[in-house]
Amino acid sequence: RACRARSFTANMATRPGASSKKARVEDRVDIVQRHYGEDFEPEKAEAMLNSEIKVILDRVNNQQQVDFDDLSEMMQNTTTYVQTFGKMADEDTIGDCKADLVDKGLHTFEAASMGNLMPANAEEAKALIMSLTRFQDDEIQEFCNIVKRHKKD
Repeated sequence: RACRARSFTANMATRPGASSKKARVEDRVDIVQRHYGEDFEPEKAEAMLNSEIKVILDRVNNQQQVDFDDLSEMMQNTTTYVQTFGKMADEDTIGDCKADLVDKGLHTFEAASMGNLMPANAEEAKALIMSLTRFQDDEIQEFCNIVKRHKKD
């Protein structure tokens, strides 16, 4: 699929009127090879876990004393989504999980993907996050175990 998607975006970039800047950015994004594009360079930004977004939204909504019903439809949907899929309890747990995964050699994008997808085993993790194939199965299983340890019950 990645090859087909890459070919498709390359073809789109060569069409008349296609932005050359957009083509250059798309050429640098290759998740399998761990080229995540300029947006995920460490100095610019890092991928976030759903749990991190949940903590931020909860904090902002509490500080502004905003009732759920007063939020825009998009914010209601986002809040509902991260409450459903944000499976870590607090900021310390989220930070520890992400740090543990990065310390094992994962890029922050991979660490966030592991924390969000929560694969049950190495095989599932490799199927969902193709860049993990550079690791041995026992290492990938350890990544899965790290995420399970930090998941709230």
